[in-house]
Amino acid sequence: MILIVDLGKMKLIKKNIKKILEFRKYKSLGLSYNEFSALKKESIKNTSTLFGKEIKITDSFWYLHSLNELFIEEVYKFSANNKKPKIIDCGSNIGLSIIYFKRLFPESEIIAFEPDNDIFNISEYNLNQFNINDVKLYQKAVWINEEPLVFAKRGSLGGHIVEEKAENTIEIETVRLKDLLHEKIDFLKVDIEGPEYDILKDCGDSLKNVENIFVEYHSFAENPQMIGELLIILKTAGFKVYIKEAWENMKNPYKEKKGPYFDLQLNIFGYRL
Repeated sequence: MILIVDLGKMKLIKKNIKKILEFRKYKSLGLSYNEFSALKKESIKNTSTLFGKEIKITDSFWYLHSLNELFIEEVYKFSANNKKPKIIDCGSNIGLSIIYFKRLFPESEIIAFEPDNDIFNISEYNLNQFNINDVKLYQKAVWINEEPLVFAKRGSLGGHIVEEKAENTIEIETVRLKDLLHEKIDFLKVDIEGPEYDILKDCGDSLKNVENIFVEYHSFAENPQMIGELLIILKTAGFKVYIKEAWENMKNPYKEKKGPYFDLQLNIFGYRL
């Protein structure tokens, strides 16, 4: 008996099985299989469903990535000794992190910042969909002073501060993060696409008031890496740290030498014993 194997059909079956297994993670978030498939194909551009609520999104690929990171892996999950922990969310994007924090601690006091005006409007819409109306959400960036800055809009997760005005840049207002750390902060999230070292350096001794800190470190390919200096800041402030790769920027760093945009992205978890 000769068994003829259709390799093309076998690959398709394996691909579909892998997709179904992946979907199981997202099913608990309220996604249907059809919607998940459409998001994977990037055929959904503007809206999606999260826990039964219609929300606006900017990019289906990064939306799925964020759902996995926030609600499945729960990278921001922390413990607090009170029902109303104080949280500062720097770089709240479309509001998914705020939604996560509010599900974790419904009575939490949250101050959040998102400088991109279009994404800020989407965030407001999404929070309204979840009846979250007790968050202080500002269309500003955190910085080392309160001088206006130039911000390059990327339409999704990659917006960042730049030195000069160009196409698709806007002028944004800023808030000095250090000024917000004069009291105990239970959780500080810093995901701001680049200037995290400068800002944390400015915060200095004020970081002693922060119980838990999450920093997504970004290294621009054309600039010196400041990861060592940033870790010293966290160590001096009394944090123990745990580090994970946030994104695989280079598969073969010895050959590639640098990524196309960032050459290193790390999730840094700072906590106290």
